[in-house]
Amino acid sequence: MTVFLVIAALMVFIAVQVIRTRMAGRPGEVAEVQPVHAFSDIRLPQGLFLGESHSWARLTDLGELKVGMDEFLAQAIGGVDNVDLPEVGDQVVAGETLATVWRSGRSLRITSPVTGTVISHNPTVERDGSAIQEDPYGSGWLASVWPEDLGNSLKSYRIGEQSVAWMRSETQRFCDFLAVETAPDAVGAALADGAHPVVGAALTLDDKAWDEFQKNFAS
Repeated sequence: MTVFLVIAALMVFIAVQVIRTRMAGRPGEVAEVQPVHAFSDIRLPQGLFLGESHSWARLTDLGELKVGMDEFLAQAIGGVDNVDLPEVGDQVVAGETLATVWRSGRSLRITSPVTGTVISHNPTVERDGSAIQEDPYGSGWLASVWPEDLGNSLKSYRIGEQSVAWMRSETQRFCDFLAVETAPDAVGAALADGAHPVVGAALTLDDKAWDEFQKNFAS
């Protein structure tokens, strides 16, 4: 009798598992809710120069400038799928396009913080753009530029605590921008934790608002 009960219980258990498996595979089932992450705290390294268009520059021991896009832009668009980098020998101009990053079919121009000649670009991000979000000031650099006039190249750029304070104000400005440009019923999904937007919040914007985001934060 005991053996019979054990076998019966086992059969019921198997039947329940089969039903659950079939139910999980039915069309129209609600997908598992993905976690939502807010912008991380500002973490600018020492010696980093930060510009108005959220591009950065850092002077190396050899005298060239490593340049890239900052963590604000990387978090706003939720990462980078791929990137178009300048070629070695290209001339770049401060305030003009240095590279173009792509995310979910949308492009964002990254402006050069300095005028000069490209002496190398980063093969790591060319193969896999994820390094830009994971380590924007380290392995996620975009290019190295030999500046035309190093003494004047970075005069208007922020450094140290000034950069941190500005980045915090930019995060709040982005929150305000989202509240205006996003449909009212989507604001709750785009904002989290006070002045910390959700990572990838810019992707909720329509095409017109995306252009405004480019103009207001990356140009």
